[in-house]
Amino acid sequence: MTPKVLAPFTALSLAALASSACVVVNEEPPPDPYGDIAFTWSFDGQPDCDLAGVDELDLVILQGGEVLEVLEREPCVGSGLILTDFLAGRYEVEIDAFNRRSEILYSGGFTIRVEGGRENDAGVVVLDSLGPPPPPATGDLAFFWAFVYPTEQPIIDCALAGVVDVDIALEGPGGAVVTERFPCGDDGAVFLDLPEGRWTMDLDAFGSYRNQDLHLYATSLTVDVIAGQEVDLGDVPLARDEGSFADIQVEWGFNASSCATEGVGDVAIAIQRSGLAQPEDTTTVPCTALSELRRTFVPGTYTIRVSGAGTVDDWASAATIDLAPDTLAVVPLQLAPQG
Repeated sequence: MTPKVLAPFTALSLAALASSACVVVNEEPPPDPYGDIAFTWSFDGQPDCDLAGVDELDLVILQGGEVLEVLEREPCVGSGLILTDFLAGRYEVEIDAFNRRSEILYSGGFTIRVEGGRENDAGVVVLDSLGPPPPPATGDLAFFWAFVYPTEQPIIDCALAGVVDVDIALEGPGGAVVTERFPCGDDGAVFLDLPEGRWTMDLDAFGSYRNQDLHLYATSLTVDVIAGQEVDLGDVPLARDEGSFADIQVEWGFNASSCATEGVGDVAIAIQRSGLAQPEDTTTVPCTALSELRRTFVPGTYTIRVSGAGTVDDWASAATIDLAPDTLAVVPLQLAPQG
């Protein structure tokens, strides 16, 4: 076998090596000495805070019997907690759970070994009940309704607003749902013995058109029910469902005559819905305008009357129409002498 011959380094080659070589130091960062503690709670088998009646928790973190950290009034939200930045080691965690009245309902704890640089999961921690649960804290809710009609100023007159019934849907703590339909009257609505907490409320008001329910107004809001108290919201305004309302364009004229010829300066327009004692819309405009657009009416049967005083005669005309939802009704009237 012919041996391989290694060429000797010359001074030049050594210098070149020295000038081009770099030193690589492969050093890993030191391990993170801090870790997190995670756990999921269960209140005698119930994981939902609201259904268990739990509002807040107190936690004490100990090591070797020595208190390291105290967390008070942690909100009971979601399914558990993550406690961050604890040096590697063994810890004890003690937990008390309270209701909204700061009454302790459940208690428990766990022990866990924390490893640095990671989240250490204690799993499901069952907190035991300290006795029979107290009766649910309840309060009452009262309010009346108002309707944004015919202008942006809310009114409480059900007949004028065209409302027959008001549907109310309440959703509260733990998914509790209460629904009820009220006739639109002077008494408003009262809900008794609602569980304490935050509720969302949807109100929908209905009228009637051709013997069918017609959605006219709606609103949504949140309200906090307070134990042992009646929360009175006063008048709750419901906004118009604009697609359910209609407009009226009134037009007038004379048979072979004119405003100037008859000496009529202004005409009065009165629009009255069937079932109401008085016109709900009145206005006076120059006779020469020959038309007037009046906006936002509850669907139903209306009588439209136009009248004016001339030099010799009084002039008037009227028509009754069926006003359908989401329409513009054009009402042409021919003024005739009265008397």
